[in-house]
Amino acid sequence: MPFASRDIDLYYVETGIEDPARETVFFCHGAGGNSTSWWQQMTVFAEHYRCLAHDHRGFGRSRCSPEAFQVSHFAADVLAVMDAAGIDCAHFICQSMGGWTGVQLALQHSDRVLSLVLSDTIGGIALPSGLESIRSMGKRVEASGALSPALAWDYPENNPAGAFLYLELSAFNTSHEDLGLNDKLFASDALVPLARCGELDLPILLISGRQDLIWPPSVLHELCDLLPNARIVEIDSGHSPYFENAAAFNVEVTEFLTSLD
Repeated sequence: MPFASRDIDLYYVETGIEDPARETVFFCHGAGGNSTSWWQQMTVFAEHYRCLAHDHRGFGRSRCSPEAFQVSHFAADVLAVMDAAGIDCAHFICQSMGGWTGVQLALQHSDRVLSLVLSDTIGGIALPSGLESIRSMGKRVEASGALSPALAWDYPENNPAGAFLYLELSAFNTSHEDLGLNDKLFASDALVPLARCGELDLPILLISGRQDLIWPPSVLHELCDLLPNARIVEIDSGHSPYFENAAAFNVEVTEFLTSLD
């Protein structure tokens, strides 16, 4: 299994042909997942791109102590993986928590980021409506009776096998509850000031699940209006369109990447 080394060992997986003529797509998972979560994307995009996905520190096979779990390390972790794989720059497909990683990279290392897809995420940007939505999320989840805030309320009924698989993949994150994840993600030093949105002038696609219980579409539309070179699409899903409606997600991402050629 390939690992990149920093203060911890960072697991990553790669598909596609290693060809200098091919661009790279790097997948950054959310807090309910790990690199395995991208099973419906990795082989599909490998037909045209070199594809990488990693386990964020503290998730899956990238083990770390609670003390070593710092959101500020996310960008440098990805750079270590890219360097280990011999990749200069990539398109980043970021789900939920992974948006923190993508936005950090775009602000700190713009030469390594070709474009961003921000799927159901505010990307760590201190958008007031986005932060308020996190505080009120529990009420929406309770009112809907959803199995998980990461899935549409009716997804388990419509796709029980998919819901089972999602929860099993999440269970690989055995140290998840010990990391202090939410406190660290939304700490003031982990958030990007709203004024810096103008610096994110690379091509950005925002994807919003119409039934997202964490960040409803209205939040992501507001964020899209603040970004200089962004557009937004909505998909019939909850918070995890890459998983719940992979076919539609893959089409939207493919069209976005193709439009950049």
